[in-house]
Order: sequence, then C-alpha cells, then structure tokens
Amino acid sequence: MNTVEYLLNAYKTFDSLESGDLEKFRLFTDEYGIRIYDRTPNQPVITASAVVVNTEFTRALLTHHKLHGFYKQFGGHADGNPDLPQVASDELFDESGANGALLTNYPIDLIRWDFPDRTKGGIYFPAHDCFDIAFLFMMSEKTKLKPNKNEALDTKWVSLDEWRDYSAPNNPTYQSNPQNFEYQQRIYKKIKIFERIRKR
Repeated sequence: MNTVEYLLNAYKTFDSLESGDLEKFRLFTDEYGIRIYDRTPNQPVITASAVVVNTEFTRALLTHHKLHGFYKQFGGHADGNPDLPQVASDELFDESGANGALLTNYPIDLIRWDFPDRTKGGIYFPAHDCFDIAFLFMMSEKTKLKPNKNEALDTKWVSLDEWRDYSAPNNPTYQSNPQNFEYQQRIYKKIKIFERIRKR
C-alpha cells in the first residue's frame, strides 16, 4: 500500500484539525486522480517532509527556509514522484547535505498549508493548498551538515520543547497559516508517543 492509499484507508487522525485536513485531502484526490503528485498552477500540491530527531528523541533538526523565511522541518514537492518517503529523504539530503534514517515508511502527520502565490522558473503559481505529508527520521547530532544555500539560510538543532513552542509572528507565510502552532504541538506529542512505543 502506498502512502496515499494508506492515508485514505488506514490512517488514524490525531485531532480535529488533522481530521479536517484529511477530508480536504480526500476531496483533492477524488478530483485530481493520478495528477495529485504534479506541481501544476491552479491545483493543490503534495509535499513530503522530514521531521528529524536526534538519537535520544530530545532535539529536532530544523532549517531556516530561504523562501518561507522561518525555521521548519525539511521537505519539498513530490514533483510527480509517488514514493513520498523517498521524496522526504531526498529533500532532507538536498537541504541539509546529510542523510537521516527513516524510522517508518508510514507518515507521522498530514497537514494542509495555505501557500501564497509565487513565480518559480518563470511560471506563476496562484495561491493554493499544499498537503504536506511528514515522515519521521533520526540523525546523530554529530552528523556533519552542509546546508544548501539555495534552499536554506541556516540549520540548527533545537530542543523538542523549543520547536513545539516556536512561532514567527512577523512572517507573512507563518501568519497566513495559524494552524502551524497547533501542528507543532501535535507533532511533539506524536514524537513522544513514537519514542515510548520504540522503547518497549
């Protein structure tokens, strides 16, 4: 079962925000079919992201995203690739210069973002929905990082508590996505649950 099939048929949502986003994702897949993985103007998109924790499950690796302008997890567009764990892995390497260990092929989270309009590669993309599917990775804090300066202004390890409570109130992209703060609270809880299950 691929990631989208799993999300539509077996994924258990965590809260009302995620349940609502999953329902919007279901409508998106119903309307666009096999085109859901494409990045096409005037349609929603899928991104896959890498939530990276250290080996002790105490800290997260974040990137200061050049386009969005605040610290967040690594990730990027599917661009036609239905193998979303691989997309997340590739984006992590592309943006950080390092590989992480994928802890499970099943997604840890789904959230819908409001993406502002932009022009990329000479193509204008109107404002659109972005369905980000997150996967959990592990990496040693001793791993040498080489951030991609075309994508990231910085990378840094922060405590999970710090990421949970992080906000960027003066950033327009963050302002247009107030659900981001609730998402961070949810991811924090999910990581803690995953850690407990892993240690059994």
